[in-house]
Amino acid sequence: LEEFDLLKTIGEQVAAKLLNIRLENRLMEAKQMEAFQAMSTFFVHDLKNTSSTLSLMLQNMPKHFADPAFREDALAAIGKSVNKINDLIQRLTTLREKLEAHPIPSNVPALVHDVVKQIGETERPRVAVDTGSVTEALLDPDLIQKVLTNLILNARQATGPDGLIEIETSQRKEWIVLTVRDDGCGMPQEFMRKSLFHPFKSTKTNGLGIGLFHSKMIVEAHRGKLEAESEVGKGSTFRVLLPRAEVPA
Repeated sequence: LEEFDLLKTIGEQVAAKLLNIRLENRLMEAKQMEAFQAMSTFFVHDLKNTSSTLSLMLQNMPKHFADPAFREDALAAIGKSVNKINDLIQRLTTLREKLEAHPIPSNVPALVHDVVKQIGETERPRVAVDTGSVTEALLDPDLIQKVLTNLILNARQATGPDGLIEIETSQRKEWIVLTVRDDGCGMPQEFMRKSLFHPFKSTKTNGLGIGLFHSKMIVEAHRGKLEAESEVGKGSTFRVLLPRAEVPA
């Protein structure tokens, strides 16, 4: 009887171990699927931004197509959009576990104006750009362009046709500051405290809640900070703070 009891105990332990292994495998599969879905959402968001850029350009095309300068800018924007889509495809085939920034000496005013031009300048809402005294900085231009594109598109969606979007660059002690300010609908303080910068949380009806989360990851990969202020009915201000560094001559 003692031997049967021992065999029974061993059998129960083996069964429990096998069950744990099966559960661990299922948990691993679930985590892999969750990671894939989260990563897919990042790509969908980038594609949405590229699509929005092309859509805004198409809206302006009937009015400005006769302008050779507009056609030249439109062709350049289409080329850059194609490059972005190809870059997304490349990154999809070589997924990285960690987002990495590769800073290089970059012309900050040119970067800001390039983003505004790619998105498409519109009469409403009005966009005001002030690049201040900031000239060059060490940053990853492709990644920072994504951050600015997301912030400006968010500001446009939150701002009415008579509104104003202000884009500024400045210096604050050891930081280079890129500011995007709008006088749109603003965000509730409760959302700011509990959900801002969290994935899958958005105040927009069709929002994925990924843009600001991804932007925060990019800024933190630069060892920077992303700050936000907002008030319902008065608008929002986002500041990208990047550490100042000596640009090699």
